[in-house]
Amino acid sequence: MKHQETLTATFKELAESFAQLVEGEGIIIRPYADPNLIHFNRLSQDEQVDVISRVKTYVLACVHMKEKHLPMTDTRAQVETFLNSAGYNARPEDLDLIENDHFIEIYNRTGMHLFRSLNILEISSYTFEDLCCRQWHHLYERPGDEQEKIILAAAEFFQSQNPVRKETGLNPIRIIEKDSLERLIYNAETKWFIPVFKADSYEAVLTIVVNRNKNPIPQYFHP
Repeated sequence: MKHQETLTATFKELAESFAQLVEGEGIIIRPYADPNLIHFNRLSQDEQVDVISRVKTYVLACVHMKEKHLPMTDTRAQVETFLNSAGYNARPEDLDLIENDHFIEIYNRTGMHLFRSLNILEISSYTFEDLCCRQWHHLYERPGDEQEKIILAAAEFFQSQNPVRKETGLNPIRIIEKDSLERLIYNAETKWFIPVFKADSYEAVLTIVVNRNKNPIPQYFHP
């Protein structure tokens, strides 16, 4: 029980510290919705330890950006700082595809958050706990068979033996937050899958998502 309380307190402190850190960049994110951390505490203790490890690395990368006096809204610099902090690497020619207004996400093989560019947080109503403790395909829903298409495309990419960057061929679509405070709607195109390595081992996928929102203010979902 004591160990469980320590894990919960550690995640809560990390989430609150991250929220304070990015507030200095003009970005507001709620660290969690419920102080009992309902999503974090649904996980096994091993999974909670993993979440804390991943979040520490992500937060540390943001601290490094501050120390270098780099704006955390510099997407390419933020990606490279995270990769260096986490001991990951990606091919330089793949990172050259990143533009400052792209949404960048990095997920591990279990579909859990390793990294998100801060411009995603600007238009999301999810909490930091939501983003760190839930698999990516539980966060957003897509119309018709588009959800199945992207899950299949991601699974196939992860199964690649010698992965190279891949243009997904997926169309720009409407994406809705599944279970959030405001259930916001985005128009976005998942453009590229890029492999991320630790030494020579293929460990994660970086996605480049192009923002197709015509309205800079996210729209609400009306059933």
